[in-house]
Amino acid sequence: MEGTRSLNTNVRTPAGDFHVQTEFYHTSGKIITLLFHAGQAAIRIEDVPDSGLDLDDEIKRVHESVVRRLSLIRLPVPLDRIRELLTLKTGLEKVVFVEEIISLKNKNVDEISDFGVLVASGAPVPVGIVIFPGATEREIEQGFYLLKDKSRAERFIARTGKKEGRVTFFNIGSLEKLKKAVFQIIVEMNDIAVVSEMIDARSSGFLYSSDPLTGENTVIIESSWGICGYIKGNKLNLDRYRVDRETFEFWRIKKEIVRKYTELSIDMETGNITEIEISDDRALMPSLSDEEVLALAKQALSIEKNFSRSIRLDFVISRGGNAYFTDVCVVGIKEKKELLRKISVLEEVPFYPTGVKVFAEAVDVDVARTLSFLPCDGIFFSVGGVNREIFERALLETAETAFPKPVVVEAAGEFSLKVVKEARSRGFTNVWVAFSPDVVRVPPDIPSFCREETPFVTGSVYKGNYGKLFVSGGALLSPNISLVRELIRSGFDFVAVHPDEIAYIKKVVASEEKRLMLKMARRFLRLEERI
Repeated sequence: MEGTRSLNTNVRTPAGDFHVQTEFYHTSGKIITLLFHAGQAAIRIEDVPDSGLDLDDEIKRVHESVVRRLSLIRLPVPLDRIRELLTLKTGLEKVVFVEEIISLKNKNVDEISDFGVLVASGAPVPVGIVIFPGATEREIEQGFYLLKDKSRAERFIARTGKKEGRVTFFNIGSLEKLKKAVFQIIVEMNDIAVVSEMIDARSSGFLYSSDPLTGENTVIIESSWGICGYIKGNKLNLDRYRVDRETFEFWRIKKEIVRKYTELSIDMETGNITEIEISDDRALMPSLSDEEVLALAKQALSIEKNFSRSIRLDFVISRGGNAYFTDVCVVGIKEKKELLRKISVLEEVPFYPTGVKVFAEAVDVDVARTLSFLPCDGIFFSVGGVNREIFERALLETAETAFPKPVVVEAAGEFSLKVVKEARSRGFTNVWVAFSPDVVRVPPDIPSFCREETPFVTGSVYKGNYGKLFVSGGALLSPNISLVRELIRSGFDFVAVHPDEIAYIKKVVASEEKRLMLKMARRFLRLEERI
Protein backbone atom coordinates (compact mmCIF):
# COMPACT_ATOMS: atom_id res chain seq x y z
CA MET A 1 0.00 0.00 0.00
CA GLU A 2 1.19 3.50 -0.86
CA GLY A 3 -1.14 5.23 1.62
CA THR A 4 0.46 7.15 4.44
CA ARG A 5 -2.66 7.40 6.58
CA SER A 6 -5.30 4.70 6.99
CA LEU A 7 -8.64 4.31 8.80
CA ASN A 8 -10.43 0.97 9.19
CA THR A 9 -13.97 0.17 10.39
CA ASN A 10 -16.15 -2.94 10.34
CA VAL A 11 -19.81 -2.36 9.50
CA ARG A 12 -22.61 -4.92 9.81
CA THR A 13 -25.64 -4.43 7.54
CA PRO A 14 -28.66 -6.59 6.52
CA ALA A 15 -26.88 -6.95 3.17
CA GLY A 16 -23.81 -8.47 4.85
CA ASP A 17 -20.67 -7.53 6.80
CA PHE A 18 -18.21 -5.01 5.34
CA HIS A 19 -14.73 -3.82 6.21
CA VAL A 20 -14.20 -0.17 5.25
CA GLN A 21 -10.63 0.99 4.63
CA THR A 22 -9.78 4.61 3.72
CA GLU A 23 -6.27 5.76 2.72
CA PHE A 24 -4.54 8.60 0.89
CA TYR A 25 -2.49 7.64 -2.20
CA HIS A 26 0.43 9.95 -3.10
CA THR A 27 0.73 8.73 -6.69
CA SER A 28 -2.85 9.66 -7.59
CA GLY A 29 -3.34 12.40 -4.98
CA LYS A 30 -6.71 10.86 -4.08
CA ILE A 31 -8.38 9.45 -1.00
CA ILE A 32 -9.32 5.84 -1.79
CA THR A 33 -11.97 3.96 0.17
CA LEU A 34 -12.21 0.20 -0.31
CA LEU A 35 -15.14 -1.90 0.90
CA PHE A 36 -14.22 -5.52 1.51
CA HIS A 37 -17.01 -8.10 1.49
CA ALA A 38 -16.53 -11.85 1.94
CA GLY A 39 -12.76 -11.40 1.88
CA GLN A 40 -12.66 -9.49 -1.43
CA ALA A 41 -12.53 -5.82 -2.41
CA ALA A 42 -16.10 -5.26 -3.60
CA ILE A 43 -16.42 -1.48 -3.97
CA ARG A 44 -13.84 1.25 -4.64
CA ILE A 45 -14.61 4.94 -4.01
CA GLU A 46 -12.29 7.78 -5.04
CA ASP A 47 -12.36 11.31 -3.58
CA VAL A 48 -10.16 14.33 -4.22
CA PRO A 49 -9.17 16.04 -0.94
CA ASP A 50 -9.68 19.77 -0.47
CA SER A 51 -6.22 21.31 -0.73
CA GLY A 52 -7.14 24.02 1.77
CA LEU A 53 -7.96 21.58 4.57
CA ASP A 54 -5.89 19.29 6.75
CA LEU A 55 -5.34 15.93 5.03
CA ASP A 56 -6.04 13.92 8.20
CA ASP A 57 -9.36 15.73 8.59
CA GLU A 58 -10.25 15.04 4.97
CA ILE A 59 -9.48 11.32 5.30
CA LYS A 60 -11.57 11.17 8.46
CA ARG A 61 -14.46 13.04 6.80
CA VAL A 62 -14.51 10.73 3.78
CA HIS A 63 -14.22 7.60 5.94
CA GLU A 64 -16.98 8.64 8.34
CA SER A 65 -19.25 9.61 5.44
CA VAL A 66 -18.94 6.16 3.85
CA VAL A 67 -19.37 4.38 7.19
CA ARG A 68 -22.45 6.47 8.01
CA ARG A 69 -24.11 5.84 4.65
CA LEU A 70 -23.31 2.14 4.87
CA SER A 71 -24.78 2.01 8.38
CA LEU A 72 -28.04 3.55 7.13
CA ILE A 73 -28.75 0.55 4.89
CA ARG A 74 -31.60 -1.34 6.58
CA LEU A 75 -32.72 -3.74 3.87
CA PRO A 76 -30.93 -6.76 2.32
CA VAL A 77 -30.15 -5.07 -0.99
CA PRO A 78 -27.75 -6.54 -3.60
CA LEU A 79 -24.16 -5.35 -3.89
CA ASP A 80 -24.88 -3.41 -7.09
CA ARG A 81 -27.47 -1.33 -5.25
CA ILE A 82 -25.02 -0.63 -2.40
CA ARG A 83 -22.50 0.55 -5.00
CA GLU A 84 -25.14 2.94 -6.40
CA LEU A 85 -26.02 4.28 -2.94
CA LEU A 86 -22.37 5.06 -2.24
CA THR A 87 -20.96 6.11 -5.62
CA LEU A 88 -23.75 7.27 -7.96
CA LYS A 89 -23.25 10.90 -9.08
CA THR A 90 -24.48 13.10 -11.90
CA GLY A 91 -21.34 15.25 -11.93
CA LEU A 92 -23.56 18.36 -12.04
CA GLU A 93 -23.72 21.16 -9.50
CA LYS A 94 -27.48 21.85 -9.31
CA VAL A 95 -28.84 18.47 -10.43
CA VAL A 96 -28.17 15.31 -8.41
CA PHE A 97 -29.50 11.76 -8.19
CA VAL A 98 -31.77 11.04 -5.21
CA GLU A 99 -29.02 8.75 -3.92
CA GLU A 100 -26.79 11.82 -3.43
CA ILE A 101 -29.18 13.69 -1.09
CA ILE A 102 -27.78 12.11 2.06
CA SER A 103 -24.21 13.25 1.29
CA LEU A 104 -24.89 16.78 0.01
CA LYS A 105 -22.96 19.64 1.57
CA ASN A 106 -23.66 23.37 1.54
CA LYS A 107 -27.17 22.91 0.10
CA ASN A 108 -30.50 23.55 1.80
CA VAL A 109 -31.98 20.05 1.69
CA ASP A 110 -34.03 20.14 4.89
CA GLU A 111 -37.27 19.80 2.91
CA ILE A 112 -36.13 16.50 1.37
CA SER A 113 -33.73 15.24 4.06
CA ASP A 114 -36.21 12.58 5.27
CA PHE A 115 -36.62 11.37 1.69
CA GLY A 116 -32.82 11.20 1.43
CA VAL A 117 -32.70 8.95 4.50
CA LEU A 118 -35.43 6.77 2.96
CA VAL A 119 -33.33 6.31 -0.19
CA ALA A 120 -30.16 5.66 1.84
CA SER A 121 -31.93 2.88 3.79
CA GLY A 122 -32.01 0.81 0.62
CA ALA A 123 -35.79 1.10 0.26
CA PRO A 124 -37.15 0.59 -3.26
CA VAL A 125 -37.87 4.07 -4.66
CA PRO A 126 -38.59 5.27 -8.21
CA VAL A 127 -35.43 6.32 -10.05
CA GLY A 128 -35.15 10.07 -9.65
CA ILE A 129 -33.14 13.28 -9.65
CA VAL A 130 -33.27 16.46 -7.57
CA ILE A 131 -33.04 19.86 -9.25
CA PHE A 132 -32.15 22.90 -7.13
CA PRO A 133 -33.06 26.56 -7.75
CA GLY A 134 -30.43 28.16 -9.97
CA ALA A 135 -30.06 25.13 -12.25
CA THR A 136 -29.33 26.07 -15.85
CA GLU A 137 -31.29 24.84 -18.85
CA ARG A 138 -28.27 22.75 -19.89
CA GLU A 139 -28.01 21.10 -16.45
CA ILE A 140 -31.73 20.24 -16.53
CA GLU A 141 -31.31 18.74 -20.00
CA GLN A 142 -28.30 16.67 -18.92
CA GLY A 143 -30.11 15.52 -15.79
CA PHE A 144 -33.16 14.48 -17.83
CA TYR A 145 -31.10 12.28 -20.14
CA LEU A 146 -29.21 10.75 -17.20
CA LEU A 147 -32.55 9.97 -15.54
CA LYS A 148 -34.01 8.53 -18.73
CA ASP A 149 -30.94 6.38 -19.34
CA LYS A 150 -30.92 5.02 -15.78
CA SER A 151 -34.66 4.36 -15.45
CA ARG A 152 -35.46 3.31 -19.04
CA ALA A 153 -38.83 4.98 -18.41
CA GLU A 154 -40.89 7.03 -20.86
CA ARG A 155 -43.07 8.98 -18.39
CA PHE A 156 -41.99 11.04 -15.38
CA ILE A 157 -43.39 13.02 -12.46
CA ALA A 158 -42.10 16.36 -11.13
CA ARG A 159 -43.08 17.58 -7.66
CA THR A 160 -42.13 20.28 -5.23
CA GLY A 161 -39.82 19.46 -2.34
CA LYS A 162 -42.11 21.08 0.23
CA LYS A 163 -44.81 18.79 1.62
CA GLU A 164 -47.15 21.66 2.53
CA GLY A 165 -49.14 22.75 -0.50
CA ARG A 166 -47.28 20.30 -2.72
CA VAL A 167 -47.72 20.66 -6.50
CA THR A 168 -47.21 17.64 -8.76
CA PHE A 169 -46.88 17.50 -12.55
CA PHE A 170 -47.81 14.11 -14.02
CA ASN A 171 -47.15 12.36 -17.30
CA ILE A 172 -44.02 14.25 -18.40
CA GLY A 173 -42.83 12.55 -21.58
CA SER A 174 -40.58 15.11 -23.26
CA LEU A 175 -37.70 17.40 -22.39
CA GLU A 176 -39.83 20.47 -23.20
CA LYS A 177 -42.55 19.44 -20.72
CA LEU A 178 -39.92 18.70 -18.08
CA LYS A 179 -38.26 22.11 -18.49
CA LYS A 180 -41.62 23.85 -18.25
CA ALA A 181 -42.60 22.00 -15.06
CA VAL A 182 -39.16 22.33 -13.43
CA PHE A 183 -38.84 26.05 -14.13
CA GLN A 184 -42.27 26.65 -12.62
CA ILE A 185 -41.06 24.90 -9.45
CA ILE A 186 -37.51 26.26 -9.10
CA VAL A 187 -38.13 29.77 -10.48
CA GLU A 188 -41.76 30.75 -9.86
CA MET A 189 -42.14 28.79 -6.61
CA ASN A 190 -38.45 29.00 -5.58
CA ASP A 191 -38.55 25.39 -4.44
CA ILE A 192 -36.60 22.19 -5.00
CA ALA A 193 -37.90 19.97 -7.84
CA VAL A 194 -37.90 16.19 -7.42
CA VAL A 195 -38.27 14.39 -10.75
CA SER A 196 -38.81 10.62 -10.85
CA GLU A 197 -40.09 7.90 -13.14
CA MET A 198 -43.87 7.56 -13.13
CA ILE A 199 -44.91 4.13 -11.91
CA ASP A 200 -47.94 2.60 -13.62
CA ALA A 201 -49.79 1.93 -10.38
CA ARG A 202 -52.00 -1.08 -9.88
CA SER A 203 -52.53 -0.19 -6.20
CA SER A 204 -51.22 2.50 -3.89
CA GLY A 205 -51.72 4.02 -0.47
CA PHE A 206 -49.89 4.80 2.75
CA LEU A 207 -48.88 3.09 5.97
CA TYR A 208 -47.93 3.92 9.55
CA SER A 209 -45.15 1.87 11.15
CA SER A 210 -47.16 1.89 14.40
CA ASP A 211 -50.61 3.08 15.38
CA PRO A 212 -50.16 6.88 15.55
CA LEU A 213 -53.12 7.32 17.89
CA THR A 214 -52.67 4.54 20.46
CA GLY A 215 -48.98 3.71 20.01
CA GLU A 216 -49.85 0.01 19.70
CA ASN A 217 -47.34 -2.37 18.11
CA THR A 218 -49.40 -2.52 14.94
CA VAL A 219 -48.54 -1.52 11.40
CA ILE A 220 -51.54 0.20 9.75
CA ILE A 221 -51.81 0.08 5.97
CA GLU A 222 -54.50 1.75 3.85
CA SER A 223 -54.71 1.25 0.10
CA SER A 224 -56.92 1.28 -2.96
CA TRP A 225 -56.77 0.62 -6.68
CA GLY A 226 -55.05 3.23 -8.85
CA ILE A 227 -52.88 6.20 -7.98
CA CYS A 228 -54.26 7.44 -4.64
CA GLY A 229 -50.76 6.99 -3.17
CA TYR A 230 -49.44 9.66 -5.54
CA ILE A 231 -52.07 12.17 -4.41
CA LYS A 232 -52.34 13.62 -0.93
CA GLY A 233 -55.91 14.20 0.05
CA ASN A 234 -57.60 11.23 -1.59
CA LYS A 235 -59.22 9.47 1.36
CA LEU A 236 -62.03 7.51 -0.28
CA ASN A 237 -62.66 3.78 -0.54
CA LEU A 238 -59.49 2.60 1.17
CA ASP A 239 -58.94 -0.95 2.36
CA ARG A 240 -57.36 -1.11 5.81
CA TYR A 241 -54.93 -3.72 7.12
CA ARG A 242 -53.50 -4.08 10.63
CA VAL A 243 -50.37 -6.22 11.11
CA ASP A 244 -48.86 -7.25 14.43
CA ARG A 245 -45.28 -5.92 14.54
CA GLU A 246 -43.98 -8.93 16.46
CA THR A 247 -45.52 -12.01 14.82
CA PHE A 248 -46.01 -11.12 11.11
CA GLU A 249 -48.37 -14.07 10.72
CA PHE A 250 -50.85 -14.27 7.84
CA TRP A 251 -53.73 -15.29 10.05
CA ARG A 252 -53.13 -12.27 12.32
CA ILE A 253 -53.68 -9.71 9.55
CA LYS A 254 -56.87 -7.82 10.39
CA LYS A 255 -58.58 -6.65 7.20
CA GLU A 256 -61.36 -4.17 6.53
CA ILE A 257 -62.11 -4.46 2.82
CA VAL A 258 -64.53 -1.83 1.50
CA ARG A 259 -66.39 -1.63 -1.77
CA LYS A 260 -64.35 0.47 -4.17
CA TYR A 261 -66.58 2.13 -6.76
CA THR A 262 -63.96 4.09 -8.69
CA GLU A 263 -60.20 4.33 -9.08
CA LEU A 264 -58.04 7.26 -10.06
CA SER A 265 -55.65 6.95 -12.98
CA ILE A 266 -53.57 9.25 -15.19
CA ASP A 267 -54.66 9.91 -18.76
CA MET A 268 -51.52 9.16 -20.79
CA GLU A 269 -52.46 11.69 -23.49
CA THR A 270 -53.41 14.74 -21.41
CA GLY A 271 -51.71 13.95 -18.08
CA ASN A 272 -54.97 14.70 -16.25
CA ILE A 273 -56.27 12.61 -13.37
CA THR A 274 -59.33 10.63 -14.46
CA GLU A 275 -61.92 8.62 -12.56
CA ILE A 276 -62.59 5.09 -13.83
CA GLU A 277 -65.47 2.93 -12.68
CA ILE A 278 -64.33 -0.32 -11.08
CA SER A 279 -65.87 -3.54 -12.37
CA ASP A 280 -68.00 -5.57 -9.98
CA ASP A 281 -65.48 -8.42 -9.84
CA ARG A 282 -62.75 -6.03 -8.51
CA ALA A 283 -64.91 -3.77 -6.34
CA LEU A 284 -64.75 -5.99 -3.24
CA MET A 285 -61.35 -7.55 -3.94
CA PRO A 286 -58.48 -6.59 -1.59
CA SER A 287 -56.23 -4.03 -3.24
CA LEU A 288 -53.20 -5.74 -1.65
CA SER A 289 -52.38 -9.43 -1.27
CA ASP A 290 -51.36 -10.86 2.11
CA GLU A 291 -47.80 -11.24 0.84
CA GLU A 292 -47.67 -7.58 -0.19
CA VAL A 293 -49.10 -6.46 3.16
CA LEU A 294 -46.48 -8.39 5.13
CA ALA A 295 -43.63 -7.28 2.84
CA LEU A 296 -44.62 -3.61 3.21
CA ALA A 297 -44.92 -3.95 6.99
CA LYS A 298 -41.50 -5.61 7.35
CA GLN A 299 -39.81 -3.00 5.15
CA ALA A 300 -41.47 -0.18 7.12
CA LEU A 301 -40.11 -1.49 10.42
CA SER A 302 -36.60 -1.74 8.95
CA ILE A 303 -36.76 1.80 7.55
CA GLU A 304 -38.17 3.11 10.85
CA LYS A 305 -34.85 2.34 12.59
CA ASN A 306 -33.23 5.27 10.76
CA PHE A 307 -35.80 7.69 12.20
CA SER A 308 -36.10 6.32 15.77
CA ARG A 309 -39.82 7.24 15.70
CA SER A 310 -43.03 6.11 14.08
CA ILE A 311 -43.13 7.04 10.38
CA ARG A 312 -45.64 7.35 7.59
CA LEU A 313 -44.70 5.95 4.18
CA ASP A 314 -46.48 6.52 0.86
CA PHE A 315 -46.21 3.58 -1.52
CA VAL A 316 -47.15 2.47 -5.02
CA ILE A 317 -47.51 -1.10 -6.32
CA SER A 318 -46.75 -1.40 -10.02
CA ARG A 319 -48.70 -3.53 -12.50
CA GLY A 320 -45.86 -6.03 -12.23
CA GLY A 321 -46.30 -6.33 -8.47
CA ASN A 322 -43.19 -4.34 -7.44
CA ALA A 323 -43.52 -2.00 -4.45
CA TYR A 324 -42.00 1.52 -4.44
CA PHE A 325 -41.94 4.07 -1.63
CA THR A 326 -42.58 7.61 -2.88
CA ASP A 327 -42.32 9.66 0.33
CA VAL A 328 -41.78 9.49 4.08
CA CYS A 329 -42.43 11.67 7.10
CA VAL A 330 -41.96 11.30 10.84
CA VAL A 331 -45.20 11.11 12.83
CA GLY A 332 -44.73 13.93 15.34
CA ILE A 333 -47.01 15.57 17.87
CA LYS A 334 -48.56 17.84 15.24
CA GLU A 335 -49.64 14.95 13.01
CA LYS A 336 -50.91 12.92 15.97
CA LYS A 337 -53.15 15.80 17.06
CA GLU A 338 -54.45 16.12 13.52
CA LEU A 339 -55.16 12.40 13.31
CA LEU A 340 -57.07 12.50 16.58
CA ARG A 341 -59.55 14.87 14.94
CA LYS A 342 -60.08 12.69 11.90
CA ILE A 343 -62.93 10.26 11.48
CA SER A 344 -62.05 6.91 9.94
CA VAL A 345 -62.79 6.79 6.21
CA LEU A 346 -64.29 3.35 6.76
CA GLU A 347 -67.15 4.71 8.87
CA GLU A 348 -70.45 5.29 7.11
CA VAL A 349 -71.93 8.78 7.40
CA PRO A 350 -75.53 8.47 8.70
CA PHE A 351 -78.10 10.12 6.47
CA TYR A 352 -80.65 12.62 7.72
CA PRO A 353 -82.41 15.31 5.65
CA THR A 354 -80.20 18.40 5.89
CA GLY A 355 -80.47 21.94 4.60
CA VAL A 356 -76.85 22.84 5.36
CA LYS A 357 -74.46 21.89 2.57
CA VAL A 358 -70.90 20.96 3.59
CA PHE A 359 -68.19 22.06 1.15
CA ALA A 360 -64.58 20.83 1.07
CA GLU A 361 -61.97 23.58 1.18
CA ALA A 362 -59.16 23.25 -1.40
CA VAL A 363 -55.99 25.17 -0.59
CA ASP A 364 -53.54 23.49 -3.00
CA VAL A 365 -53.66 22.00 -6.49
CA ASP A 366 -53.17 18.30 -5.68
CA VAL A 367 -55.90 18.30 -3.03
CA ALA A 368 -58.29 20.20 -5.34
CA ARG A 369 -57.96 17.46 -7.95
CA THR A 370 -59.36 14.82 -5.60
CA LEU A 371 -61.97 16.68 -3.54
CA SER A 372 -64.76 15.85 -5.97
CA PHE A 373 -64.38 12.21 -4.92
CA LEU A 374 -65.11 13.07 -1.28
CA PRO A 375 -68.68 12.87 0.12
CA CYS A 376 -69.00 16.66 0.07
CA ASP A 377 -71.77 18.84 -1.37
CA GLY A 378 -69.41 21.20 -3.17
CA ILE A 379 -65.91 22.70 -3.19
CA PHE A 380 -64.54 26.03 -1.97
CA PHE A 381 -61.58 26.67 -4.29
CA SER A 382 -58.97 28.75 -2.43
CA VAL A 383 -55.78 27.78 -4.26
CA GLY A 384 -53.01 30.40 -4.17
CA GLY A 385 -49.29 30.75 -4.83
CA VAL A 386 -49.42 29.34 -8.38
CA ASN A 387 -49.38 30.95 -11.81
CA ARG A 388 -52.45 31.45 -13.99
CA GLU A 389 -51.86 28.36 -16.15
CA ILE A 390 -51.74 25.98 -13.17
CA PHE A 391 -54.66 27.77 -11.48
CA GLU A 392 -56.83 27.59 -14.62
CA ARG A 393 -56.00 23.96 -15.33
CA ALA A 394 -56.70 22.92 -11.73
CA LEU A 395 -60.01 24.82 -11.66
CA LEU A 396 -61.21 23.33 -14.96
CA GLU A 397 -60.30 19.80 -13.82
CA THR A 398 -62.06 20.35 -10.49
CA ALA A 399 -65.18 21.86 -12.10
CA GLU A 400 -65.40 19.01 -14.61
CA THR A 401 -65.04 16.18 -12.08
CA ALA A 402 -67.29 17.89 -9.49
CA PHE A 403 -70.11 18.80 -11.91
CA PRO A 404 -72.94 19.45 -11.09
CA LYS A 405 -71.71 20.17 -7.55
CA PRO A 406 -70.87 23.87 -7.11
CA VAL A 407 -67.25 25.03 -7.08
CA VAL A 408 -66.97 28.39 -5.29
CA VAL A 409 -63.76 30.21 -6.26
CA GLU A 410 -62.25 32.72 -3.86
CA ALA A 411 -61.47 35.68 -6.15
CA ALA A 412 -58.22 37.26 -4.96
CA GLY A 413 -58.16 39.68 -7.92
CA GLU A 414 -58.99 40.22 -11.56
CA PHE A 415 -56.73 37.29 -12.49
CA SER A 416 -58.93 34.68 -10.74
CA LEU A 417 -62.15 36.38 -11.90
CA LYS A 418 -61.02 36.05 -15.54
CA VAL A 419 -60.36 32.33 -15.00
CA VAL A 420 -63.88 31.95 -13.56
CA LYS A 421 -65.37 33.69 -16.61
CA GLU A 422 -63.35 31.40 -18.89
CA ALA A 423 -64.60 28.30 -17.03
CA ARG A 424 -68.24 29.45 -17.24
CA SER A 425 -67.86 30.25 -20.95
CA ARG A 426 -66.83 26.62 -21.47
CA GLY A 427 -70.09 25.43 -19.95
CA PHE A 428 -69.06 24.95 -16.32
CA THR A 429 -72.04 26.80 -14.85
CA ASN A 430 -71.31 25.19 -11.49
CA VAL A 431 -68.41 27.66 -10.97
CA TRP A 432 -69.37 30.47 -8.60
CA VAL A 433 -67.39 33.28 -6.94
CA ALA A 434 -66.71 34.45 -3.37
CA PHE A 435 -65.19 37.93 -3.22
CA SER A 436 -64.39 40.99 -1.13
CA PRO A 437 -66.00 44.17 -2.55
CA ASP A 438 -62.81 46.17 -1.99
CA VAL A 439 -60.73 43.70 -4.05
CA VAL A 440 -62.81 42.86 -7.12
CA ARG A 441 -66.19 43.61 -8.71
CA VAL A 442 -68.23 40.65 -9.94
CA PRO A 443 -70.72 40.92 -12.84
CA PRO A 444 -74.33 40.19 -11.85
CA ASP A 445 -74.58 37.23 -14.26
CA ILE A 446 -72.10 35.19 -12.13
CA PRO A 447 -73.53 33.58 -8.96
CA SER A 448 -71.53 35.10 -6.14
CA PHE A 449 -71.05 35.51 -2.40
CA CYS A 450 -69.92 38.87 -1.02
CA ARG A 451 -67.71 38.90 2.08
CA GLU A 452 -69.21 40.46 5.19
CA GLU A 453 -68.01 41.24 8.69
CA THR A 454 -67.98 38.03 10.72
CA PRO A 455 -69.45 37.79 14.21
CA PHE A 456 -67.31 34.71 14.90
CA VAL A 457 -63.76 34.50 16.26
CA THR A 458 -62.56 32.30 13.40
CA GLY A 459 -63.42 31.91 9.72
CA SER A 460 -65.04 34.18 7.13
CA VAL A 461 -68.69 34.92 6.34
CA TYR A 462 -70.12 35.51 2.84
CA LYS A 463 -73.64 36.34 1.71
CA GLY A 464 -74.93 35.98 -1.83
CA ASN A 465 -77.41 34.74 -4.39
CA TYR A 466 -77.90 31.32 -2.83
CA GLY A 467 -77.69 32.16 0.85
CA LYS A 468 -75.03 32.46 3.55
CA LEU A 469 -71.60 30.79 3.37
CA PHE A 470 -69.12 30.19 6.21
CA VAL A 471 -65.48 29.35 5.37
CA SER A 472 -63.24 27.91 8.08
CA GLY A 473 -60.11 29.23 6.36
CA GLY A 474 -58.07 26.10 7.11
CA ALA A 475 -58.99 26.08 10.82
CA LEU A 476 -60.30 22.77 12.13
CA LEU A 477 -63.88 22.97 13.37
CA SER A 478 -64.01 19.58 15.13
CA PRO A 479 -62.61 21.01 18.42
CA ASN A 480 -65.26 23.76 18.26
CA ILE A 481 -68.57 21.94 17.91
CA SER A 482 -70.44 24.82 19.55
CA LEU A 483 -69.49 26.99 16.54
CA VAL A 484 -70.86 24.39 14.09
CA ARG A 485 -74.13 24.26 16.03
CA GLU A 486 -74.31 28.05 16.07
CA LEU A 487 -73.86 28.13 12.29
CA ILE A 488 -76.77 25.73 11.84
CA ARG A 489 -79.01 27.65 14.24
CA SER A 490 -78.05 30.94 12.52
CA GLY A 491 -79.37 29.69 9.19
CA PHE A 492 -76.14 29.25 7.24
CA ASP A 493 -76.74 27.42 3.97
CA PHE A 494 -73.11 26.42 3.22
CA VAL A 495 -70.14 25.56 5.45
CA ALA A 496 -66.66 25.05 3.91
CA VAL A 497 -64.35 22.90 6.04
CA HIS A 498 -61.01 21.07 5.89
CA PRO A 499 -61.27 17.95 3.63
CA ASP A 500 -60.35 15.60 6.49
CA GLU A 501 -63.34 16.87 8.49
CA ILE A 502 -66.02 16.29 5.86
CA ALA A 503 -67.38 13.04 7.34
CA TYR A 504 -67.30 14.33 10.90
CA ILE A 505 -68.92 17.72 10.19
CA LYS A 506 -71.66 16.04 8.14
CA LYS A 507 -72.38 13.83 11.14
CA VAL A 508 -72.57 16.86 13.42
CA VAL A 509 -74.78 18.77 10.99
CA ALA A 510 -77.11 15.81 10.55
CA SER A 511 -77.26 15.19 14.30
CA GLU A 512 -77.91 18.85 15.12
CA GLU A 513 -80.60 19.24 12.47
CA LYS A 514 -82.28 16.06 13.67
CA ARG A 515 -82.22 17.47 17.21
CA LEU A 516 -83.72 20.76 16.03
CA MET A 517 -86.42 18.91 14.08
CA LEU A 518 -87.35 16.87 17.18
CA LYS A 519 -87.36 20.04 19.26
CA MET A 520 -89.71 21.69 16.78
CA ALA A 521 -91.96 18.60 16.74
CA ARG A 522 -92.21 18.68 20.55
CA ARG A 523 -93.26 22.35 20.40
CA PHE A 524 -96.06 21.49 17.96
CA LEU A 525 -97.18 18.64 20.24
CA ARG A 526 -97.32 21.00 23.23
CA LEU A 527 -99.27 23.52 21.13
CA GLU A 528 -101.79 20.84 20.13
CA GLU A 529 -102.21 19.83 23.79
CA ARG A 530 -102.94 23.45 24.74
CA ILE A 531 -105.47 23.80 21.95
